[in-house]
Amino acid sequence: MQKLVLALAALSNAVLIAGCDTGDKGLNILDAAAVYEANPEAFASIRENYPGPYRDFMRVPARDPAKQTRQDTIFFKKLRKHFPVEFIDFFPLAGSGRDEIDVVLERYGANTSWTVISLVYSELSLPPAEDDPNVALFDKCDQRALEWLEANDATGPISVSCRINDYWYAYQSVN
Repeated sequence: MQKLVLALAALSNAVLIAGCDTGDKGLNILDAAAVYEANPEAFASIRENYPGPYRDFMRVPARDPAKQTRQDTIFFKKLRKHFPVEFIDFFPLAGSGRDEIDVVLERYGANTSWTVISLVYSELSLPPAEDDPNVALFDKCDQRALEWLEANDATGPISVSCRINDYWYAYQSVN
C-alpha cells in the first residue's frame, strides 16, 4: 500500500511539473489584434463603463478583493464571455489629463521569461521607438511584428506594439 501511495505521489508530481511549463506558446500580438477586431463593441464598453479621466491607478478585478465592486464583477464577467482577459489596468497619463487602459489578455512563461499579451488604449499616440533597440512600434498589426519578435527574442527584455486604430494598440512584451 505504501509503495502504491509513493508511486501515485511521484506520478502526480510529474504531471504537475509537466503542466507548469510545456513550452507551448499562448496568444501573440496578432492574436490580440484579432481579439480587438472581433470585439470592438466590447472594447468600447470598457471606456463607456470607466470613462475617466483617471486620477489614480485602478485595476478590475481589484487587487484587494475588499475593493471589488459588484459592478466591476458583473462587467468583467460580461467581457470574459467575448474574449480571454486576466485583468484591466486604468492609468492617468503623467499629469496630461489623458488616460491609458491596459487590457491584459494573457501572461505566460513563469518558469522562463514572462510574455504579456495585451490591448492598450491610449489617448496619446505612442511615440516612435527609435531610441531603444528593444522596443518596436508598427503602424499596423501584421506579420512584421512577429518577425521583429523572433529576430529580437534573445536580446533581453523586449516589447512591440502595433496600431489597430487611433486609440487602440496590440502589445506584446517578453521579460
